[in-house]
Amino acid sequence: MLRRKLLVACTFIVAAVGIAIASIPFTGSMHPSERAKSARSQHDVSSLGNGDFVFENLNKKDLWDAKILIIRDWRGEVFSHLIPMKEDKVILPDYFWGFGYFYCSEFGPETVDSKIVPAGKIKCHDKDLPEWGKELWQWSYSGEPNSEWMVKMYSPGFELRDNVLYVNR
Repeated sequence: MLRRKLLVACTFIVAAVGIAIASIPFTGSMHPSERAKSARSQHDVSSLGNGDFVFENLNKKDLWDAKILIIRDWRGEVFSHLIPMKEDKVILPDYFWGFGYFYCSEFGPETVDSKIVPAGKIKCHDKDLPEWGKELWQWSYSGEPNSEWMVKMYSPGFELRDNVLYVNR
């Protein structure tokens, strides 16, 4: 009986070690390669102080029209959001259809003297916005919607290194 328990225990240990060793290449391949990392969109944020924001073009040739909104809030936290564009206007999202059919010319964070309002919102500032959309199309700086009926802003992962923001898209 003791031999049988010893044999089962040894078999289990060898199998566990084998699975762990065999999984190393798979887990290593889940991280992007250095070539993929170097192809990421890069944005210099050294001039972006607390309370500042900037819209920049994505440095990708193969993406549909989009800009990246980069915000550094008053605590120094950085947020980036992918903003879909068409004919230099922001396509406002539609929760049910997945495609926007309202366009915004003046989109961005609430500002006072070119600085973001503490605890303000990202929204469309157009005067001709439908009344129902004024509350619906608002997001926090982190991209959370103001309404449960709206989607979260698409915030691709990023890496901030030496005042350069690398967008993982």
